[in-house]
Amino acid sequence: MARLNWRNNSLLLLSLLLAFALWLYVSNEQNPVREKVLNISLEDTGLAQNLVIIGGMPESVKVRVQGNRNQLANLVPVDFKAVVNIPEGKTGDFTVPVQVSTPTGLRVAQVIPDEVRLSVDRVVEKQITVAVSLRGAPAEGFTALAPIYQPNMVVARGPSRDISGISQATALVDIQAAAKDVEQTLQVSVGSVNVTLNPAVVHVTVPIVSAVATKTVPVSPQVSGSPAAGYSVKRQSAEPLTVQLSGSAEALGAITSIKTEPVDVQGADKNITKEVGLAVPQGVSAQPGRVKVVVEIGKGDTTTPSGDSDPTKPKP
Repeated sequence: MARLNWRNNSLLLLSLLLAFALWLYVSNEQNPVREKVLNISLEDTGLAQNLVIIGGMPESVKVRVQGNRNQLANLVPVDFKAVVNIPEGKTGDFTVPVQVSTPTGLRVAQVIPDEVRLSVDRVVEKQITVAVSLRGAPAEGFTALAPIYQPNMVVARGPSRDISGISQATALVDIQAAAKDVEQTLQVSVGSVNVTLNPAVVHVTVPIVSAVATKTVPVSPQVSGSPAAGYSVKRQSAEPLTVQLSGSAEALGAITSIKTEPVDVQGADKNITKEVGLAVPQGVSAQPGRVKVVVEIGKGDTTTPSGDSDPTKPKP
């Protein structure tokens, strides 16, 4: 009797296994596993307000998902979420994985790309000067004086790696064939799409006057401040050595040299090279309007007076 019951139980178990296999076969035939590829928007998490992703990151990723026909039939991209988690406070270049969440019952077979290379930097601000350049030439018989513009300083904001290399914002005003004053509101630029400027425009006036006298005079570099302890200003020079002034004969007659804007050497312990403007009197213009000043800093006592040097004066 026990042997008969064991045989009956074995037959029952075999019947159940066969029924389950048949159910799997029929289910797979009627509703087989399929695949679907969707473009899922990519988001970032953990990026602090004072950080920025330079160059951005991919807008979306491709997700290959597996499921049966019923599960995939009405599937749409918004059913998924793709994110990259940025480590808190981390800056520099690094790679992070793409994480995808899916509806229950589905399997993510592939994510393209499955990781993203990011470049994260801190956002900083710096006040920089504005430089306005002229393009073209006035009408015959006229000359352009130095441009007058406001503001002459703007605030640059952007990634620290970009801001560190910026010293000025520039604007370009066209005076071609002008026979009267040129007034324009111009965009200023620093040549980087990652940097914003505030304000982003300057109002420029370029005086256009009848042709006037010209005079070539030497440039007198100026410095301000004191170098680091134990150091001194050994020499300062300008490039070019001379500039051409334009203005009335009366205004030019009293000018024997033209001073530069001061170059700050406070606390310096090495040579300084800087492009600066010129201290041009009212009604007079200079070409070029900016020069490069090189200040040599060395150990020991000062050999050239600071703040009032003139390389054209005879040495005692």
